[in-house]
Amino acid sequence: MTKIKKRFSLVLILVLVISLVAAGVAMAQANPSSQPGASLKQLYLEKLAANLGIDVSRLQEAMKNAGQQAVEAAQASGLIDSDKAQKLQKALEEGYWPGFGGFKRPAHGWGYKFGDEIATALGITPQELRQEIQAGKTLEQIATEKGLTLAQLKEKLINEAKTQLDQAVASGKLTRDKADKILNNLEQMDLSKFFQHKQPR
Repeated sequence: MTKIKKRFSLVLILVLVISLVAAGVAMAQANPSSQPGASLKQLYLEKLAANLGIDVSRLQEAMKNAGQQAVEAAQASGLIDSDKAQKLQKALEEGYWPGFGGFKRPAHGWGYKFGDEIATALGITPQELRQEIQAGKTLEQIATEKGLTLAQLKEKLINEAKTQLDQAVASGKLTRDKADKILNNLEQMDLSKFFQHKQPR
C-alpha cells in the first residue's frame, strides 16, 4: 500500500474511532471511576502516529492545523457562521477535534465547493490540486507555478463567488443578506494559511 493510500485509509478509520471515543466519553460521564474514552483516544493517537512515522506531539499539531484550516475554509464558503467558527477554533486550541459532519453542502442551496473553485482559478482539476498538496506544496507555491500571486488568486475566487452568489439570489436560493455575509467572509480569508505543511525535523 502506498503512503498516500495508507494515509487516506487512516483518515477514514479516524472517523469511526472518533465516534467510539465519543461513546466512551459518554460512558465515562455515567461512570466517573473509568475513563475509556480518554484511553481509547490516546491509544489511537499513538497507533496513528506510529503508522505515519511521527511522534504523537507532531500528529496532534498536524490535526490541530488541519482542523483550523478546515474551519477557515468552511466559514469562508458560508458553510458555518463566525460564531460557530469561533467555537470550533476554541475547541481545537483546547485539544479537541470535533466532528465536522463532512462540511456538507449548505441547506440554503448555494453549492459552492471551495476546493474545486481554487483548482479552477488555478487552471487545474481538483484531482491535480489534491496531488500537488499531497506532494507537500503550499497553495502559494502552486499559485506561483501558475503565474499567480495569492492576492490574484483570491481576487479570482471572489469574482467567481460573487457571480455564483448573484445567481443564487436571483433564483431565490439565497437571500441578499446571506450572500453579502458569505462574500464578506471570503474577502477576509487568508489564503496563506491554506494547505500548510510542517517539514519533518
